[in-house]
Amino acid sequence: MLKGITRIDDAKRAVDAGVAAISISNHGGNNLDGTPGTIRCLPGIAHAVGEQVEVLLDGGIRRGADVVKALALGARAVMIGRACLWGLAAAGQSGVENVLDLLRGGIDSALLGLGCSAIADLTPGHLVIPAGFTRRLGDADVPG
Repeated sequence: MLKGITRIDDAKRAVDAGVAAISISNHGGNNLDGTPGTIRCLPGIAHAVGEQVEVLLDGGIRRGADVVKALALGARAVMIGRACLWGLAAAGQSGVENVLDLLRGGIDSALLGLGCSAIADLTPGHLVIPAGFTRRLGDADVPG
């Protein structure tokens, strides 16, 4: 898996190089504080690479509804390292288990609210996406 993709052209290059998966990540915004949130880059990248590689979203996952949004916008999975570290720091193994339980409950609640019985039912049409929300960095055909 190649981590650190926020641009469509980089995602396409990763596919051409033969990676099995990409992680859409801005490294917590630590490299450049003006980078767009990864959720904003996700739809364009997921559409550009299609089913050629697994697409994971890294960053911005704080609750189960965030997981559902990412999956609806084209992520195959999300990375939740920071949330698990918070749980670990707070209460060790039971804290991590609590974080996972909270995320799962939030996912189930969001799916129920959307009228979906399974994650596989999610589509971008389940979300209200404001005009100008998505960022298509590195796509020569569409302005960023």
